[in-house]
Amino acid sequence: MRPIRLSLQAFGPFAAKEVVDFRFALESGLFGVYGQTGAGKSTLFSAISFALFGEPTKAEQEPRSLRSDHAAADLPTEVELVFELGAKTYLIRRRPAQERPKARGEGMTADAAEASLFDVTGIALDALGSGQSGRVIAERKVSVVGQEIEKLLGYGADHFRQIVLLPQGKFETFLAAKTDARVEILRELFDVKVYRDLAARLKEEAAQAERNLREQRALYIVRLQERGFESIEALELAMEGAAAQVGERQQAQGIADAAAEAARQALTKGEQVEKAFAAVDAARQALDSLETKTVEIDALAKRVETTGNALQARDIETAWQEAERDLRDAAKAVTGTETDLGTAIQARQDSERDLAEAKAGDGKRQAVQADLTRLEEIEQRVGQAALLKALFEDAAKEEGRAKRALAETERAHETLQSRRDATDTGLEQARKTEASRGKLTSDLAEVDRELSKSGALTRAEQAVSEAEENVEAASDALAAKTKTAEAAELALTEAEARLTRTQAIILAEKLTEGAPCPVCGSPDHPAPAEGTPEQSGLTEVFRQAQADARAESEAHIRAESALGHCLTRLDERKRALSEQDRPARSVASLETDKLRLEGELAAIGDTVDIDAMAERLDRLKQDLRDAEAAAATARTRAGRAETASATARAKHEAVVGSLPEELRSPEAVAARRDLLLSTRKQLSEALDRAEQGDRKASEVLTRTQEQLEAARRASETQLRRAEKARNDFTARLEEVGLDEATYAACKVHFPTLVEDRETVRAHREKLIAAQTTWQDAAVACAERERPDLAPLEQTQESTAHAVKAANIALAEAQTDVDALMHFKRSLAEALARTEELEAKTGPLRGLADLANGKNELSMTLETFAIAAMFDQVLEAANLRLDLMMRGRYRLERGVEASGGRGKRGLEIEVFDVNTGKARPTATLSGGETFISALALALGLADVVESLSGKIRMDTIFIDEGFGSLDTENGAGTLDQVLQVLAALTKGSRAVGLISHVGLVQEAIPQGFYVRSTPGGSKVEERRGLS
Repeated sequence: MRPIRLSLQAFGPFAAKEVVDFRFALESGLFGVYGQTGAGKSTLFSAISFALFGEPTKAEQEPRSLRSDHAAADLPTEVELVFELGAKTYLIRRRPAQERPKARGEGMTADAAEASLFDVTGIALDALGSGQSGRVIAERKVSVVGQEIEKLLGYGADHFRQIVLLPQGKFETFLAAKTDARVEILRELFDVKVYRDLAARLKEEAAQAERNLREQRALYIVRLQERGFESIEALELAMEGAAAQVGERQQAQGIADAAAEAARQALTKGEQVEKAFAAVDAARQALDSLETKTVEIDALAKRVETTGNALQARDIETAWQEAERDLRDAAKAVTGTETDLGTAIQARQDSERDLAEAKAGDGKRQAVQADLTRLEEIEQRVGQAALLKALFEDAAKEEGRAKRALAETERAHETLQSRRDATDTGLEQARKTEASRGKLTSDLAEVDRELSKSGALTRAEQAVSEAEENVEAASDALAAKTKTAEAAELALTEAEARLTRTQAIILAEKLTEGAPCPVCGSPDHPAPAEGTPEQSGLTEVFRQAQADARAESEAHIRAESALGHCLTRLDERKRALSEQDRPARSVASLETDKLRLEGELAAIGDTVDIDAMAERLDRLKQDLRDAEAAAATARTRAGRAETASATARAKHEAVVGSLPEELRSPEAVAARRDLLLSTRKQLSEALDRAEQGDRKASEVLTRTQEQLEAARRASETQLRRAEKARNDFTARLEEVGLDEATYAACKVHFPTLVEDRETVRAHREKLIAAQTTWQDAAVACAERERPDLAPLEQTQESTAHAVKAANIALAEAQTDVDALMHFKRSLAEALARTEELEAKTGPLRGLADLANGKNELSMTLETFAIAAMFDQVLEAANLRLDLMMRGRYRLERGVEASGGRGKRGLEIEVFDVNTGKARPTATLSGGETFISALALALGLADVVESLSGKIRMDTIFIDEGFGSLDTENGAGTLDQVLQVLAALTKGSRAVGLISHVGLVQEAIPQGFYVRSTPGGSKVEERRGLS
């Protein structure tokens, strides 16, 4: 931040407006502010602090006290600062809470604090003022402006007073600050939020990991307990018992299997014997069934033989049937061809007739051609008539337009006459109405003024009433506070008396004859206090009574102040009431008159512009004259158009009258031409069709005659073929010994012949097989007895149930073993996962502890980051401290006591090269403290600028402190400090300082001189020694 221009008005010792232009001082880099004691040197720096933050350099000073006692009462206290921040320029303007004379009447009124912030980048400094303040960033609200300033600068008022401005008597504040206070300062200057957030995130993640571990361990125990085991050892004992039970059930299952196998074998043997006897019965039944079908099968065999013989004649019968069919087709062909021949003969006769008729139409074609020639002449005259008709229609249209234009001009003339007469009458009436409106408006304004006076009087009376109520409430509150303050004071007196007596009794008990009193030192004790000391807690009661009495006293003072304020406000409101003008009439009468006047005004209607109506009347008169001229022109044009239309009509009627009535239009001529052309074309096409039809009919007749001869020959050939096929069929039936009737009966069985023959063969084979099977089965059972299977099946079923029960018991026992083993494995896996999670999250939990202060230094990650940056600050500070103190001192972080051990925090110690030891900064002398604080501020400015792109330490202000430095003919610490400050300003940074030391003023002549006068202080530029 670089101050460019500071304007002070009625601020501190400055009565009027003072403007301090820092531009020349900033160019020199190092400048001073000098002047008489009390002139207001420190006030300039305080004004900068107030402009930026709304607070003076002395935090305990109330902003309300900044107003100059020299200033005129009506001149407001105001500070305006134009400053640069990087490439941007800003203007901030502030006014503290203050009192000013009332605008009306006597007395003072309070104005609240105000602040405004503007962006004035690119605006010339001389152009800035009340009329040009740039772009508004924040205005009026002090809190909003404060937030915007801190956002721009990156620090607040407290940090400004410790690292940018070293105020008088407090330059060592940052140097002597404790770790916690210094952390708060550096936290705002260095952006270490990422480290704080990281530590918090690590802490949360580590806590979550710890919760997960606890949950998994608890789940391990819960799962054991849910299964009824107190520990893993109990689970292993249960597994051993389950394994033993499996062995017992395996033995029982083996016994049951042996018994079941014996029963199964006995049943199998019985079933085999029973199966042999069942086979004999089945074979006998099958043989009997086949023997009952023998007669039927023999009949079927005979039919198969007859049908096989008939089948030998089927192919010849098929050939005979095909020949008969072909004979019928040939006869049909002859009949059809004969019919076609008759049709062809008739068609030949028709074509000869059509040809003769077509040749007879030559005369008609010639007549059509003559009509076409005459039609061409008529078409030319029709075209001439159409042209004349168009000319006539155009003339008629022009006549119509002229007559319509004449009618419109005559109507417009009549309308303008009516509007002129109406406007003339309206203008006269409007002049009368406006005169009445003026009188009513004047009367209504007078009524409104009287009502305004009445309203102001009513508000003033209400304000007085409210103020009286406030005074009464404040008086009651003061009375209550007086009683509570007196009670608190009495309680304090009693508590102090009890405490004093108890202390006196305790001291009296310790008095020894001849020994000095520990209070007064006298060896004589004439009247020591007597009695028994009261119970403990009197000191706390006394301190509480002190605090209560102090609080009640302050509340009593505030109540008195509130009552005084209420009384002052009551006096002001009474004075304001007495200054009010009183209306001449009552409010009711005024309201009645106002309603009447407003009603009359509303009845009159809206205001009329009389001048505009007069101008409109003049325009209407001129428009009427123009309309009369236009009507005369329209009459002339209508007469000419009517004459031209009559001439065109006569010419058109003469040409049309010479044409045939049916051919007087181009459309009729075109239609007659199309008809003649179509007729000529039809006649020519009819002759062509007749000639083609005659040729085609002749060809068809010849072809049909040839087809009939061929069909008759084919019919005779098919007749001979059919007779031969009939004879062949009869001969074949005689060969196989069948007549036609028997053959016809056998034809029904042709489709099933193969199937019937197979049925006969299969039956005979099955009969032989059944006889053999029955004989073999009877031989197998000849010497056996048929068994009873029911007892054997019962035995087998009971043993099977026993095996099933043994298997189920064994499976259940094995399932118990498997379940316990699986449960043990899952517990082992869960334990392994827990151990894995513990090992996996161990580094995270350890890192979280380190980041959150659980380490040897008891330092959080955020503090560590700040400490690392603070080390850079100390290094930068030591670069300048080494020059100013000739290498004797170095600033370093010290060790703090914490819980019985030391930790490195942000405490600063001074390492003395002469003694080889570090010591607290409090042991430094006044000059050494000033130099160390200055070096620390400069180092902090360097590091903050290098680490933060937002915060800029372009200017540093130093208020006094140089008087504590020694001078040794140019070789003392003062000279060293000035050399360092001069070297510092070779860059972009500037340093402003206040000092009474003459050598400082000689070394730094450029700057400002504040001169004190009886009417207030003045600021003068100083560009060298004067």
